[in-house]
Amino acid sequence: MSCKTIVILLLALNLTACGDASESDDLNQLFLTFYPPQSAFPSDVADDEVVSYKRLLVANGIERVNITLNQRRDGEAPTSSEGKPSDQYAVFKVTYGNSNTFDIYDENQVFLYTHTVFAEDQGKHFCISIDQQDEQLIESELPLSFPEDNAETHQFIQHCRELNNPTAS
Repeated sequence: MSCKTIVILLLALNLTACGDASESDDLNQLFLTFYPPQSAFPSDVADDEVVSYKRLLVANGIERVNITLNQRRDGEAPTSSEGKPSDQYAVFKVTYGNSNTFDIYDENQVFLYTHTVFAEDQGKHFCISIDQQDEQLIESELPLSFPEDNAETHQFIQHCRELNNPTAS
């Protein structure tokens, strides 16, 4: 299944997922890929079991975006019961002025952490953990674009997991 074109124009943020938004030379842009670190997997989960992570991102205290990751502890690509790559909602383009603050909440809307990006962060693709105990923002070499489909989304997430835990690869 190819990535659905989804454009979310947020009032103060213009956070976009799997789509294109209008470009503005006056605003800064960056990409975020959310990923689960190894520590986020429950200890009783088998390596080949798919774990679904749901998070809520609140930008600048106003705009809300749901994040969904379906991942396996062993890093292999998760698949649906039909054998297709699992849906992921994990890569976002952020358009902002001087700064933007993200609050991350878990699936029960319990606050996890806050992170702020600034003008000097523009033009980069960052990996951002879904777990408050891990480094929140890691600069990556991922392209400044959206993945083409769910399989490529998994590759983006896997890249971030490897950056977070380089000895596991």
